[in-house]
Amino acid sequence: MWIRQVLIPGITNNESDLLKLKDFLSTLKTVEKIELLPYHDMGKFKWEKLGLPYSLEGTPCATDEDIKKAKKVLGIA
Repeated sequence: MWIRQVLIPGITNNESDLLKLKDFLSTLKTVEKIELLPYHDMGKFKWEKLGLPYSLEGTPCATDEDIKKAKKVLGIA
């Protein structure tokens, strides 16, 4: 099983939540890989084109530093 987690600054990069994720993942026996996917807003234009509000408006994109910190908390390289 591969785990893919989107890292959204201010939403999913909270250290206590990442520690809870780490604890949960440690209970799974078939995890082969954990990937952290940095949030980006490249699809925002699609929402605008559809006339829908973009619920993550103003949310900063995840940086390499955000990913490094999350990996450190999760104990993955």
